[in-house]
Amino acid sequence: MITTTTRAIRTYGHHFVKQQQRHQNQCINRNKKFQYIHKQYHSNHPTHKTPPPPSSPKWKKTATSFGVGTFAGILGSLAGMGGGFVMIPLMTSRNLGLNVSQHTAHGTSLFAVASTGLAGALGYGLSDVVDPYAAAAIAATGIVSAKFGARATTKLSEGDLKKALGVFMICVAPLVPAKGFIARTYGESDGDSHGDAESECMDDGVNLRRVIPAAFIGLGSGFLAGLFGVGGGAVVVPALTIATDMTHFQALGTSLLAMALPAMSGTFTHFKKGNVAIRVAIPLACGSFIGAYAGSKMGLNISEEKLRWGFFGLMTTLGAKTLFKI
Repeated sequence: MITTTTRAIRTYGHHFVKQQQRHQNQCINRNKKFQYIHKQYHSNHPTHKTPPPPSSPKWKKTATSFGVGTFAGILGSLAGMGGGFVMIPLMTSRNLGLNVSQHTAHGTSLFAVASTGLAGALGYGLSDVVDPYAAAAIAATGIVSAKFGARATTKLSEGDLKKALGVFMICVAPLVPAKGFIARTYGESDGDSHGDAESECMDDGVNLRRVIPAAFIGLGSGFLAGLFGVGGGAVVVPALTIATDMTHFQALGTSLLAMALPAMSGTFTHFKKGNVAIRVAIPLACGSFIGAYAGSKMGLNISEEKLRWGFFGLMTTLGAKTLFKI
């Protein structure tokens, strides 16, 4: 009897120990599984996000924006543009620390383009070089089309917008030097007779042979100004030099004056869509005003041929840099 009881106790105890060990193993496996799931969840859903890169101090960002605007204003007035083609790559560059996205850079640069146009036109001289009637025709039609260009910007991705901007700059680069090449190849006799005929249309101060083409030019330049955040001079300058009897100096001054109002219209549309960085735009516009006035005075002392090839070099370089990220 005692032996049977002892055996029963030993059997029960052995079974109890095994059951305890099995339970411990289950708990260990359950804990390991829980730790694995916990680790996987937090790796995919971090509770502490990586802090953004430290932004530049406000004074440094203001000084950088002013410097970018001044540099762009000088080059823009020499090329008859608002300087947007220079501002946009610099604002989106990581090296300068402005931390502006591609869409915001387009809207912000357009804010400064208006001041570039006004200052550049003043520098070239409204009465001597600029054709105010042609500029008014470009501005009137450009105001309408600039709104549609600004709306189209939001429908393009940043990559597509950069590629389109780069291709556009490279395509228009050879247009201005092309007029000089055509004139040298085919002579100036046709241009002289064309000018005599135009003089008959200027008795009342309005040259219809300039104003009518300028109105159609304004439609294209306004749309591109709103789309790319530029002044539209990349279209206006080549188009005026080819479609009218204007010299390159006249095309530069007229283009600068014409871009002011369409730039304001496009800026307002961009601002409503949240694509204007005001803290960057204000010093950018101040710098571009000073730079554009200084650049226009410099442009009057440079030969027309050099300005044409300078336009070609600037557009080709910036287009390649934007398109291929050189």
